[in-house]
Amino acid sequence: MMDNRDDLVHILHDTRLNTVLSWAIVLVLIFLATVNFFEGRFTWTILIIFIVIIVILPGVFFCKPSVMPSWLLLLLVLIPIVGNTTAYYFFLTRIPVYISVATLSLLIVAELNWFTSVRMNPKFAIYLVIITTLAVTGMWHFMRWVLDVMIGTTFLLDGRSVDAINAAVMYEFIYALIAGIVAGVLFGWYFKTMMKKGASSIIFPDRGMVASQEHIYSEPPKVIRKLLGLSVQRQKNITIFLQACLVVLFIFGIFSRELHILRSAFLALIITFVPAFMRHRHNLSLDPSLTLWITIAVFLDAIGTFWLYDNLARWDNLTHAASSSTVAAAGYVILRAIDIYDPEINIPPRTMFVFIPLFILSVGVMWEILEFITDELTLMLGIDAFYSQHGIHDTMGDMLFNLIGSIVVAFWGTVYLNSLSYKIAELFEKRFDSKKQ
Repeated sequence: MMDNRDDLVHILHDTRLNTVLSWAIVLVLIFLATVNFFEGRFTWTILIIFIVIIVILPGVFFCKPSVMPSWLLLLLVLIPIVGNTTAYYFFLTRIPVYISVATLSLLIVAELNWFTSVRMNPKFAIYLVIITTLAVTGMWHFMRWVLDVMIGTTFLLDGRSVDAINAAVMYEFIYALIAGIVAGVLFGWYFKTMMKKGASSIIFPDRGMVASQEHIYSEPPKVIRKLLGLSVQRQKNITIFLQACLVVLFIFGIFSRELHILRSAFLALIITFVPAFMRHRHNLSLDPSLTLWITIAVFLDAIGTFWLYDNLARWDNLTHAASSSTVAAAGYVILRAIDIYDPEINIPPRTMFVFIPLFILSVGVMWEILEFITDELTLMLGIDAFYSQHGIHDTMGDMLFNLIGSIVVAFWGTVYLNSLSYKIAELFEKRFDSKKQ
């Protein structure tokens, strides 16, 4: 019997035409790996070998070489590699390269669905592909920067100014975002087209669904309360005071025409009122310590736009660690709620240590893009204002502390945030099930 992996299995085909074309692409990839090896481009050699393994894995699983991913998807992977091997400036932009990354991400996500206890439907897989594309792009540039700093390579730090390198990396991030969105649209169209043709002839053994973690409403540890010795009422008062400060900051940004202050204060205010919105609109009450944690994180970021970012070396790192932990917590809660609610999706707890860093890295990349665009607009408008980015070292330092914040939440989230995930899952059930009736 075929299990809930039906839809993603449309990536695979077992036809003569697809077999011939797919294996032809594999042979070309092997040839390109050999060319890159003899030219001393070992990173690309390893990458291409990894791609070949991912491509042939389904055929190995079925012990049937004719079972291969669609040749159309493999073509999206191949073309940028051909261009990069034969002519580095073959493309006007790097967007095709990142579409290749997105396609490879889709294959990896699908194989996680087929060969592990992770389960997902095409829509969830496409969202995950977009997130993975951004996260891999961010991690790729971060690791190159680390190697340059630690052992003196010149992957990024090649003699240009730190601002010029940072601008180049930001354009890479923008290309990755565009490619991820384009790839998501293409994959959505592909799955709809394939599913209209009927069920696939390729059937994976039905190993059954792994049940979600037992529903446990545990009393979350009052981390902030224990640390500061604050009562519930005092925590609420501090939260209100910080919100009032953000209102003052927003008004100041209006009169001073400081775009960065306006942006930071406005976004911070919206985020701090999310817990109240959830309580009044959906009857979901967050623990006061969690609400205070969210408010402190966004408040620290907002007030840094005055002089703290320029005058305190580690202020930027502190705010990124705090804000990334908040975003990671939100990502954890939503992901667990979807996992609990949707029977087609199963995310085992141990895989959260992969999904949460992926999520926060992708959000970090989008945040850096937003900062870069804001800085460019400020420069174009001739406004004398605070700039969010200060070179490649600042950007990569932000990503490091984003990663640290996400790892903390990945370890801590199962203890503190699980009950909230179940409450949101129940909200999903009430809302969507009522619409179906």
